[in-house]
Amino acid sequence: MDKTALTKIHYGMFIITSAFEGKTGGQIANTVFQVTSDPATVAISISKQNNTHFLLEKSRKFALSCLTEEASFEFIGKFGFRSSRDFDKFAGTNFITGQNSIPIVTDFANAYFEADIISALDTETHTVFLGKLTNAAVLNDKPSMTYDYYHKVKKGLTPKNAPTFISK
Repeated sequence: MDKTALTKIHYGMFIITSAFEGKTGGQIANTVFQVTSDPATVAISISKQNNTHFLLEKSRKFALSCLTEEASFEFIGKFGFRSSRDFDKFAGTNFITGQNSIPIVTDFANAYFEADIISALDTETHTVFLGKLTNAAVLNDKPSMTYDYYHKVKKGLTPKNAPTFISK
């Protein structure tokens, strides 16, 4: 099977955040999609090895920020290549605290969403969390960054815990 065919499926670039008992975390994600518009529901795919996964399981809530093409590779790396277990990803990052007491990243974001997790699907290495939206806002009209743009223009890499990682 030619797994590179999977690269033809289009994705965006997002930051998923969560919080539980005073601990916050966040990560870059590219596997986010709208499931329904009424009720407004989205799905996210998160590696079981990531600290964000632990926070999602415990809090049953998340926020997601849609990144714009202006997001620097360094900013993406801050949320994508380090663990919030040992690094404060929110230090020096602009964010607001959402209705669910979860930080919502506003740097390089054009919209955000808040959701309550209503279901989860185990996929061995990842969990697909289904979230019913509780809040959403448009921040600006700047173009959203696609995963294709991230690779071709930003020359970005795919970390091993990403759902779209394909070993060479």
